[in-house]
Amino acid sequence: MISQKLLNPQSIVVVGASNDVQKPGGKLLKNLLESNFKGKVYVVNPKEAEIQGIKCHAKVEDLPQVDCALMAIASKYCLHTVEVLAKEKGCGGYVIISAGFSEENHEGAEIEHKIVEIIDSVGGSLIGP
Repeated sequence: MISQKLLNPQSIVVVGASNDVQKPGGKLLKNLLESNFKGKVYVVNPKEAEIQGIKCHAKVEDLPQVDCALMAIASKYCLHTVEVLAKEKGCGGYVIISAGFSEENHEGAEIEHKIVEIIDSVGGSLIGP
């Protein structure tokens, strides 16, 4: 069953958000803001204080509870990010657009498998990677 936190989230975080709308995290956020999403929108990027008019969090540990995560970060950061979001922030919906998982090598496949296990353990749903 697909999690309602993915299908109908009340809050969304863009991890890897950017002010540069040519970058994946910038484009994701721009499209989200232009979609008239009525819920809360959070952004995470350790290098910024504000992104596209939204207060930026330096790390996912700083976030409040959040339903859905759009992740545009390097694959090496995805496992830790999913662990925190799933186990501490109540996140149940994930869209990972990062590369470097099973399509790349065995190590990437192992990370992808661990991510899927964590998300499954909290009854979440995943699109990607």
